[in-house]
Amino acid sequence: MRYLVLWLFLAQPLAAQTFSVTHEKRFRGDGRGTIEVTDDGIRYSSERPEDSRNWPYRDIQHLDRISPREFVLLSYEDETRYLGRDRSYRFVLTEGELTDAIFEKISRRLGRPVTDRVVPGTAAPGHAVPVKHNHTFGGCEGVLRFTGDAILYATDNARDARAWKLGRDIESVWSRDRYHLEIHVHENNRREFGRTRVYDFSLKAPLDPALYRGLKLRLYDLEAE
Repeated sequence: MRYLVLWLFLAQPLAAQTFSVTHEKRFRGDGRGTIEVTDDGIRYSSERPEDSRNWPYRDIQHLDRISPREFVLLSYEDETRYLGRDRSYRFVLTEGELTDAIFEKISRRLGRPVTDRVVPGTAAPGHAVPVKHNHTFGGCEGVLRFTGDAILYATDNARDARAWKLGRDIESVWSRDRYHLEIHVHENNRREFGRTRVYDFSLKAPLDPALYRGLKLRLYDLEAE
């Protein structure tokens, strides 16, 4: 039923959605204002007029939904304090939520990969494998769930959770053996100075060869022989 409601919502034009927000800043006082999401883009109206922005979707490089009430927007603006690095804006909603349906509509308007850290609960359908996500130092444990059109990583480490759509967010997958899986995704990854990131998982149960083959076929738009 949840997916039917989501599909019906996506089939309709994106009505303007307005949220009261806090604009979090690193070295200056936080700002306050409203975010308006429309068919044409995202507009931030600040209490400080000089901080207001209007981003048509073509001017948004990346969107990261950290939670239903927090997201980061990466623009093409230069940030002079950081040698011209592209400027990002972090917003926390003080009223309302960036629901699955609204976020999916935004991602469709963007027409490019996004980062989604809001993962459906255990009721989500699909094949589940317990895993450890290997970090540079240490890691975190959780469950990889493979659905018909996505790979979900659910973990108690909320900042590490992900919902990746096949054909939108995932560039490739690779497995060197049945107990390891790498997922290469399109993501704003400043630490590696690129727009892709590799998620390396140790699997606690063997990877089903048919599942892995099916992923490859769908990702590369191939037909089964």
